[in-house]
Amino acid sequence: MPAIRHVMIGAAAFAACLMAQIAAAQQTTGGGAAAGPAPAAQPAETTGLGGANSPFGSFKHDSTLPIEITSESLSVNQATKVATFQGEVVAGQGTMRLTAQQMEIFYDGTPQSGTSSDTGSIRLMRATGDVFLSNGSEAAKGKSAEYDVAKGVITLGGGVVLTQGDNAISGESLWIDLNSGVGEIKGRVKTVFQPGSNN
Repeated sequence: MPAIRHVMIGAAAFAACLMAQIAAAQQTTGGGAAAGPAPAAQPAETTGLGGANSPFGSFKHDSTLPIEITSESLSVNQATKVATFQGEVVAGQGTMRLTAQQMEIFYDGTPQSGTSSDTGSIRLMRATGDVFLSNGSEAAKGKSAEYDVAKGVITLGGGVVLTQGDNAISGESLWIDLNSGVGEIKGRVKTVFQPGSNN
């Protein structure tokens, strides 16, 4: 399959677009592994860090916007409904950017409830390798990330560092609700604030 350099996708039309592009190739391969994992559960309690002045406030955005993905290559397993982007992957949604070396997209191939659409939808994005998340003045990096697209929740793991201007917060994992801008950092949290910083 030739390398995919640039793919523009809308969440509601993602599965149908890929099915049309790779239908012939998938008919010859068949088989597949078990279905993709369920999205990571949201933490039962959060630290209540949210709002305009919180370290997560700039991550608030419209999670229903189309998702644009650029990568060196793309492979799709129709049996498991998983698309894998590899090589300097950049996923953009509005002003938010998520970059990694590999990104798996888990999608449903059934109509969305309450709609007449016959297309599937993205349910989970999993990024690994040099993961970097940015939106506005804030950025976070870690070893892995999971984005529950339907809920608008993203979780970074593997030694996370969140920066806002000259200030930084680090911990083992980071959870952010992109719809509200509320988030939580877990695991031996370290915070560095620069005196006189406006952030």
